[in-house]
Amino acid sequence: MSISARNQLNVEITEVKSGAVNSLIVAKMPGGETLKATVTIDSEKALELKAGKKAVFLFKASSVIVAKNGELKLSATNQIKGVVSEVKDGAVNSEIIIDAKGDKISAIITKHSSEHMHLKVGDSVTAIIKATQIIVGVK
Repeated sequence: MSISARNQLNVEITEVKSGAVNSLIVAKMPGGETLKATVTIDSEKALELKAGKKAVFLFKASSVIVAKNGELKLSATNQIKGVVSEVKDGAVNSEIIIDAKGDKISAIITKHSSEHMHLKVGDSVTAIIKATQIIVGVK
């Protein structure tokens, strides 16, 4: 299947916390970063999600927030540190490619934000993704 979500990260599930309605899926990227996704109980059961299972975490580039300089205290659980490897400016938006220990994360932000933050190749940044924005896929 081909999909339009540019961010497709291969992960290994390390923990599944089931709740009354939703489940929290905790997984590790190959570089060691931890990611969390929230899915419905029905999805957890249908996909047979459990620790040790390989999965793909999918999310659109427009769901990624880019932060620069310093630590942030946010409610978003997924805060992945990386380095800007590419900046592509368009008329309205900019695409920021972040290298997170070998995994590439694409972010679409406004060109104004990119310019205001003076984003350039080599900058240390944090990619922020809410757990509810991640779709979990398995083979």
